[in-house]
Parts: sequence; structure tokens; C-alpha cells
Amino acid sequence: MHDLPDTEDQDAASERYWPEGYKSVLTGLLRQEVRQRILEAEAFKTLYEERFGGKFPDHERFADRLAEMVVVGAENGADAMFEEIYASFRKDAPLPADRALARYFWPGPFSDEVSEALSHSLVHEYGDHHAYHHLHEDHYAGALSFEEFIRAVADLVVCGARNGADAALGRIYESFVSGAPLPPSRRRPRLLR
Repeated sequence: MHDLPDTEDQDAASERYWPEGYKSVLTGLLRQEVRQRILEAEAFKTLYEERFGGKFPDHERFADRLAEMVVVGAENGADAMFEEIYASFRKDAPLPADRALARYFWPGPFSDEVSEALSHSLVHEYGDHHAYHHLHEDHYAGALSFEEFIRAVADLVVCGARNGADAALGRIYESFVSGAPLPPSRRRPRLLR
């Protein structure tokens, strides 16, 4: 056997990730909005008292946990949509279709304010990224202007985030109905460039 140098640490240090600054909109605005809607409506208060009172010190902490789960779902949905977008780049195919759901669970995870803030953050963050300029030139320059291209990418990611948040709400409601504990909520690994 040949002795090979161990380059694992160097390889890990040289990994480059796509920007994720837009997720601050989700952890800030979306989390606050979902939490506020739950608390204002006193939603799930009886359920909290009957089933989750021993796990959370008060209804506010329970609402915090539910809001955090919705945020993680939104982040994962955005990541999944980015993976679909990157797959279309690799295949030299059109951007994926927008797959907004016909109906969303209460509390309707995204207001117009959150959607607009998320879209604005994505347009700003990725519109300045040199890789997206090259991707546009290589794949979409004839069909879309750069602004239209970035706006289309942002709209797709907002849709993915909204659908991911709704999927998280669906898992939460399923646990409520079935009497199971709250479902696990894990963030996906960061996306490599």
C-alpha cells in the first residue's frame, strides 16, 4: 500500500458553500410571525396543557418550539428547491416549475411581508454572486434577462420555503392527531458550491 497524505482537514477547510444570509429572514420574521399568530389565537393551549405541559414550562415556550419547527421546515424546503435549481443547471434544462400548493395549513406559514422580505434578500444576495452571472450567461441569456433570471430563482426558493414550512406544519398536526410526540426537526447540511 502506498502512504497517502491525510488531506481531510485541508479538504474540509477549502469547501465553499452557497450564501445563506437569506435564512435570517426565516429565523427572524417567519419565526416571530408564526409564534405571534399561535399566541394571539391561544392556539393549541388545551393541547399544550393536556399533553405537553411537562415538557415545556409554559404555552409561550411551546409556541416557540412550534415556530422553530416551521422555520426549520422552511429552510429545508428552500434547500430542496435550490437542489432542484442546481440540477436544472447541470442538465442545461429550464428552471423547475413553481409548485405552490393549493391550500396551506393554519397559520399559513408566510405572509406577504415574509415572502417579499425573503425574495428581496435572495435577489440581493444571489444577484451579486458571480457564479449566478456565469450561470445566466451559459444557460439562460437568450431566454431571460439577468434580473428576470434572479427573480425567477428567488420566486422558486420562496415557493420551496413556503412548501417546506407547510410540510413541517403537516407533521406537527399529524403528531397532534395521532397522540405522538412532536416530530423531530433537523436542518439539512449546508449546500456546497
